[in-house]
Amino acid sequence: MIDVAGLGARVGSFALRDITFTVPTGRYGVVIGPAGSGKTTLLETIAGTIPQRGGTLRLDGRDVAGVPPERRGIGFVYQHGFLFPHLTVEQNIGYGASSPALAREIAERLGADALMTRSVRALSGGERQIVAIARALAARPSILLLDEPFSALDPRRRALVRRTVRAIHREWGLTVLQVTHDFTEAGLLGDVAILLDGGRVLQYGPPETVFRQPASPYIAEFLGAENVFAGELRVLGEGAPDWAPGEPETLAHGHHAIEFRTGSLRFYTVGDMTSGPGYAVIRAEEVVLSLEAHPTSARNQFHGVVSEIATLGALTRVTVDVDGTPLVAALTTRSARELALAPGTPVYASFKAMAVHLC
Repeated sequence: MIDVAGLGARVGSFALRDITFTVPTGRYGVVIGPAGSGKTTLLETIAGTIPQRGGTLRLDGRDVAGVPPERRGIGFVYQHGFLFPHLTVEQNIGYGASSPALAREIAERLGADALMTRSVRALSGGERQIVAIARALAARPSILLLDEPFSALDPRRRALVRRTVRAIHREWGLTVLQVTHDFTEAGLLGDVAILLDGGRVLQYGPPETVFRQPASPYIAEFLGAENVFAGELRVLGEGAPDWAPGEPETLAHGHHAIEFRTGSLRFYTVGDMTSGPGYAVIRAEEVVLSLEAHPTSARNQFHGVVSEIATLGALTRVTVDVDGTPLVAALTTRSARELALAPGTPVYASFKAMAVHLC
């Protein structure tokens, strides 16, 4: 377990402040955030190479304030590997290994066995990362810290190594905390997502919650939500279109039907917010496009004109101008072609009330 409460640290003029989160034993945590947000500094503070300033840091239930790095039971993999240049690959993996047999097994599972006689100086960036991961795992740590460990790998090898690390994590009940810039990777691997910026934790929790229910418009935009609107909320009360007639308000558990207005758009959602200014976030994959208006359970349907199309492989993002307000939809490239979408094409854009997140 990694249990952090009010943790602080300083490197030069940069400081981590009041860092609080928990990665339970055997879970996989991911740290995301912009460059310079303190992600590597956080890992180094947990590892003990940067001294903590205030707060508490408990690893597997033990307060490690003042405990040197070598006694924390941690494996650490930096983005650039940092292997011993005077040792062979085999010697690097065997350094600190719990047993020669485990070192060989881990090397084989990660595909590093073919590199064993190679000099470290002759390795590519991706090969260095594989060897560094194997070395860290061969020591059989209880906690593994990973700083962009797959960044230099080609897509195929990245998927294979990532899957192997995840499998070992599950088999051993290993607690992992990984820094990544890849949101897809964060969603695939993470049980806990920690969003860091400016040396502070902005939000943490299950990845699906952090990605789909961002705590602020800044977080929503950083996480790639294309539709983030500032506007005015109005609680509709018992006269709301989604209110069941005769149903006591207490059964709603504090949630109400809400009208949200932004620019020329007016749409409906459900939430526990009060009337006043706020933000609405709608992920592009929640927006459905059609050439004709159809009966649908979606509360929100708008007529607009395609203003921009951006295709990247199998995914196409379509921007629809709805009375001067842009609304972005994400759909498969095949679907976009079947609809024969092009700039100027009139379309209907719709999304369900529950697709709207208010913050």
